[in-house]
Amino acid sequence: MKAWSTLALFVSLSTAATILTPDSVEVRQPYEFGGSLESAPAPVPEDAPAEYGTATATLSEQHTTRALIEVPNELANKVQQVQRREISKKPRGPITAQDFYECATSGTPPRASDCNAVVSNVLATNQALVVASGACLLFQFGTCWGFFCSLCQQLGTDTNFIGSQLSTANTLCVSKGSAGTIVGEAAPQWEAGFIRANGTLPNYAGDVC
Repeated sequence: MKAWSTLALFVSLSTAATILTPDSVEVRQPYEFGGSLESAPAPVPEDAPAEYGTATATLSEQHTTRALIEVPNELANKVQQVQRREISKKPRGPITAQDFYECATSGTPPRASDCNAVVSNVLATNQALVVASGACLLFQFGTCWGFFCSLCQQLGTDTNFIGSQLSTANTLCVSKGSAGTIVGEAAPQWEAGFIRANGTLPNYAGDVC
């Protein structure tokens, strides 16, 4: 597995995410989202601590899927067999998650307490979002940067789903002393996880798209 570097991350404020209105649609599994929309970082909860912030970024460091491990059933089942819907609220069939993970084996990990704060604030946001292909949302607190990226195409999701995946990455990797990434290989493909603040974002698009 390629070591994760701690080079400064170039944060891009373009082509990343669009905030949807609260009455648009609630999403658990990501879904394909067509069209072209203006971009924006995820909103910050009104009662969030001053140190918590959000931004957008682009994928950077190429990673291979060779070292990915399947997410344990007890964690993956939280989002399996959940019915997804288009923005039009047209029902679609149940889908099965195909999620894998990888924990970094080198570099300084983020503090677990900082990543816990990220998860709490993401879940408190309660917001639907659209993420452009190759773009990422950042959720920042102290030493910990949480991220959610669309790997292959523009997709719709929500902060409940993102928070759930960050919680899984926290359990599998950060709590054991490593940064880490969850990769969803079922279309529309995505990745979510944690890096040390100012680190580079892993990019699995080359293998999963």
